[in-house]
Amino acid sequence: MPTTTPDLSGLTTILQERGLPLLIFLVVTLLAFRAVRPLAHRFITRTLERRAARQGQVTDLDPEVAALMAEESVKRVTTLEDLVATILKFTVAIVAVLVILTIFDLLPVIAGLGLVVFAITLAGQSIVLDYLMGILIVLEGPYYKGDWVQLGGVEGEVEEVGMRRTVIRDASGTVHSVSNGETRIASNLTRIFARMLIDITVAYGTDIDRATAIVNEVGAAMLKDEAWANRLLEAPQLLRVDALGELGMTLRVAGRVRASDRFVAPGELRKRLLAAFQANGIEIPVRGYTTPQPGA
Repeated sequence: MPTTTPDLSGLTTILQERGLPLLIFLVVTLLAFRAVRPLAHRFITRTLERRAARQGQVTDLDPEVAALMAEESVKRVTTLEDLVATILKFTVAIVAVLVILTIFDLLPVIAGLGLVVFAITLAGQSIVLDYLMGILIVLEGPYYKGDWVQLGGVEGEVEEVGMRRTVIRDASGTVHSVSNGETRIASNLTRIFARMLIDITVAYGTDIDRATAIVNEVGAAMLKDEAWANRLLEAPQLLRVDALGELGMTLRVAGRVRASDRFVAPGELRKRLLAAFQANGIEIPVRGYTTPQPGA
């Protein structure tokens, strides 16, 4: 049975006539892909710097808060850079397809593709909502890459902020993908600074003035500690006697801390307060147990 060889003369003619423009375009496209991220970084950085200069953020704020806002700007630049780079690459890819279709006189195919896209849009309205919410998230900036958030019933660190979804890794290491369209409440736990609040119960009969002095001394010493001087924004102090319970009086201690240390600082302060209370004979009552007193 004789075999037939496909006729490639038409394709050969097209390549001979339009091969050079196509090659030039492919080279330009490749260079554009490589230049997208540096251009996006430069554009976003300059835009945020101009906005900060107009608002006078650095000159009107406490230096420590200004430094934290500078760190926040870095996270914002990283997040927006990823998004803008993705959008620009997608745009370059679409333009490349259109140019190639034009070179090969295949523009009528675009009409058919338009109908397909329209049908997909009607069938996937939730996907369209995801992208619309993604645009709002980018514009409003409720969270950035690297923030610790509560989002869509999930709590964890933001690893990716996309146009359609947000990727979060929780404390156990599990990765969650949350559709942007499902985002109704976004709680950012690491924005600029956090309020550290801890409650400690002391026995009835405790000298409140003495306990207050001890708490404030411990907070001041923690602020002066080199390991914590750059992590606390103010010394923790006794805020008030918060409650009178069955076991004793609840003392509420408050202070400001860097948002990234909001989970570590309370534990360190509790450890220091426990040691100070035991050293000064202040009892922390526990049902069925009495705190040992010095010399007992």
